[in-house]
Amino acid sequence: MKRTVLIVLVAIAVFGAALPFAPVDFMKGPMERALSRGLGRKVEIDSVSLTLFSGPGFSLSGVTIHEDPRAGIEPFAYANTLDATLDVLALLGGSLEFSSLHFNDATVNLVKPNEEVWNFQMLLDTSPGIPLPSLKMRGGRINFKFGDTKAVVFFDDTDLDVSSRGNGAVELRFSGAPARTDRSLQGFGHFFVRGTSAKGQLSYRVELEPSSLDSVARLLSTGVSDLKGVASVDAQVSGTPQHLDVKGLAQFGDGGKLRLDYKGLLNLTGQTLELESILPPVLHTNLRLSAGNLLSTPQWDVAAGMNSMPLDALLNIARQVGAPVPAGQGTVSGNPGYSSAAGFSGNVEIRDAVVSTMKIPTATVFLKKDTILAGPATVNIDEADTAEVQATYQSGEGGGTEWRVSTRHMGIPNVRAFGLGSAPLLDRITGGAWRGALKYQQPPSGTGAWSGDFEVLNAQVKVDGLAAPVDVQAATVSARPERVALTRIRAKAGAVSFSGDYRWDAEAAEPQRFRLQAARSDLKEVERLLAPTLTRSGGVLSRTLGLGGAPSAPDWLSNRKAEGTVVFDGLAVGDASFAGTARVSWLGTGVTLATTNAKVSDATASGELHVDLSAAAPRYQYTGTVKDVRYKGGRLDFDGKADAEGSGAALPASVKAEGALMGRSIFAPPDAEYRRVKGRFSLRMTPAGAVWNALDLEVQQGADTLVGEAVHQADGKLVLKLNRGQ
Repeated sequence: MKRTVLIVLVAIAVFGAALPFAPVDFMKGPMERALSRGLGRKVEIDSVSLTLFSGPGFSLSGVTIHEDPRAGIEPFAYANTLDATLDVLALLGGSLEFSSLHFNDATVNLVKPNEEVWNFQMLLDTSPGIPLPSLKMRGGRINFKFGDTKAVVFFDDTDLDVSSRGNGAVELRFSGAPARTDRSLQGFGHFFVRGTSAKGQLSYRVELEPSSLDSVARLLSTGVSDLKGVASVDAQVSGTPQHLDVKGLAQFGDGGKLRLDYKGLLNLTGQTLELESILPPVLHTNLRLSAGNLLSTPQWDVAAGMNSMPLDALLNIARQVGAPVPAGQGTVSGNPGYSSAAGFSGNVEIRDAVVSTMKIPTATVFLKKDTILAGPATVNIDEADTAEVQATYQSGEGGGTEWRVSTRHMGIPNVRAFGLGSAPLLDRITGGAWRGALKYQQPPSGTGAWSGDFEVLNAQVKVDGLAAPVDVQAATVSARPERVALTRIRAKAGAVSFSGDYRWDAEAAEPQRFRLQAARSDLKEVERLLAPTLTRSGGVLSRTLGLGGAPSAPDWLSNRKAEGTVVFDGLAVGDASFAGTARVSWLGTGVTLATTNAKVSDATASGELHVDLSAAAPRYQYTGTVKDVRYKGGRLDFDGKADAEGSGAALPASVKAEGALMGRSIFAPPDAEYRRVKGRFSLRMTPAGAVWNALDLEVQQGADTLVGEAVHQADGKLVLKLNRGQ
């Protein structure tokens, strides 16, 4: 017995596997006619094959289901393959009919003619004597057409099940992802529709998976949206196609933090939707949504009626859609609205608002077309500071956001509460206050920019490369996109007081320009302030054993490009004093200071000092002249170069110099005078002090010319050895 069953099963398997290859093209004509009777419209097939395992029937390739003439000439559907299962009972009665049709990789066009019902209604209204087969579609696409115009909205990744029930009822199960032909929609979930229709009455449950609010807005509008957060919808729809009662729940935010009940009417035939919110009475608010041309060219408008709505409830809604707003108290009244055709409309009035440390007695928001204007409104902070604030938002091309703030006095700690945390200079300072006006403009795409004119008072600012913050007593700031100017600066860093101005221009080869005048100060204090710029310590091995190279320069130093002038009223350098103007050129780790006729005690200096900051310790090289150095009743001039490196006590100990010298009226004990001296010199510093040597000397004493040298002795004395010249 088992053997017989096995043989039968093998035979069935072989027969089923071979069945698709059976020559049955002669069935194409009868199949087309049978499908045409069942669907009420012409059907064309490219090829036919038999199937067994999915139910006795046929697999049809290249299937085109033409349209009812009332709906147009474009085919109703096209499928690469269609599995048609035979109705066995009808076949036994001598009629070729189908119990189900399964569409694979199909495209369906749903059409609403101008003066007719939908084409799918025409399909459902086939002859009562011919039952509609069960219809299935997997992974298909559904397009919509109104009259002769194809809609931009379609459904992709569509699964569809339509089956007949008793008494003319039809059960529908649908899922699909809405999309547009003119743009990509990311983050949009699937729509699900489940329910039945019978004798003109529909009863469906409609759901939308959690989807990004940005994509929902882009589906319904051609404008650009930047909404944050997610939304989901669950609704029950029942009634006739022309009058469907809608009741459901919309949820916003991750986890459905914001829930909104609603009710309304849907007209499938007229493509209109009217919804209104069901909100707790304590909110004193109602929302209304009207939409038309839902599937062709969606047009919609939303309006709110607010009568002393709690401000904290409104701010909470804003947070759920991604707006970074804080909590607050107060009331909101007005009738704001938005229409996809006309834009914004209405006004909103905010009263007795308290947001963070800010108090706003009253503020009005005006909405018109593509613009939202808030203020100007007076805002009080901490019972001491007051500001006038105005904000503007304009949608569309050429629009963006504009934020204006003006104040007579505002403490720097309150800057961020006003959204000024990224304003030029204000983003770097602490303490103190500012006064003036600022404007921030943010285009729809790209980065925003600040502009304005203001003053900073008694503030501290951190500057890269300084060991102490700069105490700004006062400074005037003029900010423009890509340009910032600080003028009339009065400030102090450590024990160094200075004044002047500073400018930054992003388009300049050397973006930073400055002109500073330093009051009397000490070189040791300047070196202390510049320690983070001048020296860099390595790791433990580098500091203790000298292993490893010097740490690389920080980005702020490598990227620094600046030029300007520094005027020293008096810089104490040991027992000497330097006063004059230095022209500064700073390119990354290279700094050049050029002086002309600077005063060094009673002498003058002209030349260039090059500072190399690429190593762990700075390296200095000076080339130039020092004139009128007092020496034994006369004057000496030096022209040459000097090198040094290091900082602190190591710096003077590393000095080496050489060059030419000239002297005038040098007194030589006991009673000689050298009217003119010239030669070459060298200098090196040792722990015991400076070691001078002079070579190739020519000395004029009276009418005589002497030649020789000056040699540094072990006892520290400089011995002059001269002979009469030839």
